[in-house]
Amino acid sequence: MKQRIIWGAVFGIVLIGVFISNQPYLFIAATTAICMLCLQEFFKMIADHDESFATSFSFYNSFGVTAGAAIVLIFQLVAYNKVFPQFAWIALLLLWLVFIYELLNASKGNVLANCSYFALAIIYIVAPLALSSYLAFEHGNYYPWRVFGLFILIWTSDTMQYFSGKFLGKHKLYEQISPNKTWEGTIGGVIFTIIAGYILSHFVGKEISYSAMQWMMIATLVAVFGSIGDLVESMFKRQMKVKDSGNFLPGHGGALDRFDSFIFVLPFVVVYWMMVR
Repeated sequence: MKQRIIWGAVFGIVLIGVFISNQPYLFIAATTAICMLCLQEFFKMIADHDESFATSFSFYNSFGVTAGAAIVLIFQLVAYNKVFPQFAWIALLLLWLVFIYELLNASKGNVLANCSYFALAIIYIVAPLALSSYLAFEHGNYYPWRVFGLFILIWTSDTMQYFSGKFLGKHKLYEQISPNKTWEGTIGGVIFTIIAGYILSHFVGKEISYSAMQWMMIATLVAVFGSIGDLVESMFKRQMKVKDSGNFLPGHGGALDRFDSFIFVLPFVVVYWMMVR
């Protein structure tokens, strides 16, 4: 527990520093690094579980990770008005090289399974992190609180779900996937996260053009889909028979364990923001 608290504090301080420094390139570097770490862990879990994919692991762990990170990096730079938008679409062509690789190595593994794993990694990890550029940047301006606010809401949701479940939890939410989650904990997390969204709006709402109602709506999306994102990752880990996605943070598991909720809620928040903008 002591190790978990210490490393959790270090992780929080580093993450907070990325945002309060107000340095766009630091955020872009951090987002790209998160993508690389999550992809490496995801491919490693699959390789340990599926012997067929293990034969191609070195390719996906090198080219697959690089291609995914390049897409996230270029989308961020496009949103920051540092790269022409056409480069974002050119970057997507990197994904098609996977088909060429599988064509040349068709006799060494399950082509359909390998391509499916890679497609899942792009949809599950790369696309949401690339979409984060639509929150962090607008007309070339950097708005760190739009993304940092999501982390505050996620931390609030996780914390209050834990305490609500600990003191009030009686009815299991999804026992087959996550035995410790309860309906009472989930509902408590949603309520307190909405309250946190309202409080957050009074500190940064005007600065980043979110109203109190929009913050509360975003808080609802974070609480609901963040919980689902946590369950989805738990489902993957149960399928692959692992406890943690990696050992990125001692006592906390892997990078994917730390960012699963954040990654999963990003598409929903981005779509909501694009609809109300």
